[in-house]
Amino acid sequence: MNTPQPKRRAERHTTSVNVLMSTYKAEKAEYLAAAMESLYSQTVPPDRVVLVLDGEVGMDQHEVITRFGTDGRRPDLTIVALPQNGGLANALNAGLAYCDGDYVMRMDSDDICMPDRLALQLAYLAEHPDADLISSWVREFSDAEAQERLKVSPTDHDAITSALRWRNVIAHSAVIVRTSALKKIGGYRADFGMLEDYDLFVRLITSGAHLHVIPKVLLRIRTSMAQRARRGNLAYLKNEIRFRAECLRLGFLNRSQFVATVCLYAVFRLAGPALRNRFYGLART
Repeated sequence: MNTPQPKRRAERHTTSVNVLMSTYKAEKAEYLAAAMESLYSQTVPPDRVVLVLDGEVGMDQHEVITRFGTDGRRPDLTIVALPQNGGLANALNAGLAYCDGDYVMRMDSDDICMPDRLALQLAYLAEHPDADLISSWVREFSDAEAQERLKVSPTDHDAITSALRWRNVIAHSAVIVRTSALKKIGGYRADFGMLEDYDLFVRLITSGAHLHVIPKVLLRIRTSMAQRARRGNLAYLKNEIRFRAECLRLGFLNRSQFVATVCLYAVFRLAGPALRNRFYGLART
C-alpha cells in the first residue's frame, strides 16, 4: 500500500522542536486522530511532527495522516514509512534520523497532550538551561475505567536519579529532550524488550545529562489491562534481569541494589494480572 504523502511547505527550515511519534497496524485511527489533534492544537505548536509507520497500517489511519498532512496549521508533517514492523526502538531510531531541531518531543499515537504542554516545557527549559530532558506528571486513563490515575515523580535531577534505581518514574511520551543528547548516546536500544525508555534514561544520566520533571499534568496516557498484562511474564523478567545487569555494569546500580531490584521485580513480573494491577495502583497517587 502506498503511503499518502502529506502536503509539503514551500520553504523548509531548521526546526527547533520535532515531535517523534510512531504508529502501527493495531492502533485505532480515532486514537491517532486525537493524539495528532492535541499536537496541532498546542498554544505553542512544534515545528514538525515526524510520524513513523512501523510497518503497514490500515486505510483508516492513512486517512487521518492525509487529513493532518494537508492541515493549514503548524506543525509540518514528515512521514517515515518502514516496510515491516520492527518494534518501538527501531521505529523511533528511524524517525530520529529525520529530527534536525534543537529538541525532540516524544509522543505516543494514543496519548493526548494538554494544550499548553510544549509552551510550559519550553518555558521550563529556558529557566533551567542545565536541563537536557524535561518530563512532567501525567494522568493515565482507560476507556474501560472511569477513574484516571495520577502518576507523579520527583522533580529534580538527584531525586529522579535515586528513584530510577528502583523503578522507572519518567513518563516516556511526556518527554522533551535535547536532540544532541539523544544522538550522543546513539538513540534507542532494543536490547531489553519493552524497557527501551528506561534504558534510555539510565544511559542519558550516565552520559552526564540532567533530567527534570515539571510537577504538573501535561499529558494524558491511554492504558489498559492488556497492556499491563504484557509486562508480566517470564520473558519480561529475563529482560528485566539483563537490564539490571547492564545498570550494574554502567555503575548506575551497586551490587546490593542489583540484588534487591532483581528480587523485587521477580515478584512483580510473575504476579497475576490482578495483583500486578494493585502494584501499579500503589505506584501511583
